[in-house]
Amino acid sequence: MSLDTENFTRLLSSELDTSRELHNLLQQEVVALNDNQPSELERLNPLKQTAVANLRAAAGRRLQWMTDNNLLHSPKSIEHPDLQQTPIALELWQALAAQYETTRQLSASLNEMVLAMRFRTQQKLKILHAQHNDPHLYNENGRAANALRGKQSIEA
Repeated sequence: MSLDTENFTRLLSSELDTSRELHNLLQQEVVALNDNQPSELERLNPLKQTAVANLRAAAGRRLQWMTDNNLLHSPKSIEHPDLQQTPIALELWQALAAQYETTRQLSASLNEMVLAMRFRTQQKLKILHAQHNDPHLYNENGRAANALRGKQSIEA
């Protein structure tokens, strides 16, 4: 029994388009973070959530097709003789794998950016709230707020 490679290529193409859409939204998030545009981030968030849901659905349809055709859910599946005879399927498979990796890397970079921004914001909030153990804050006499109050050398 031969595989319906035409349907498989449609599924791959749809998944690739959806993956590219998500990647584009992530790139827009990077710009919004760099430009400190919280309103743009708010606008992008529901679009990104929809793109992620669409990507899951597209991947699910492809995986279901693979299951229905007794193919393993692994990169080795592309070695099936029917798929090897379909150059467009091979190209789409490779493009999809590359797109997933690029999107994964961009997502990891975004995660690092957000964590760094969160850390900086927490540090700023500590300063604004005058946290007690901050050695950089001074009292009204110009002394460190939490400095030990030892005796002067003359008093000793």
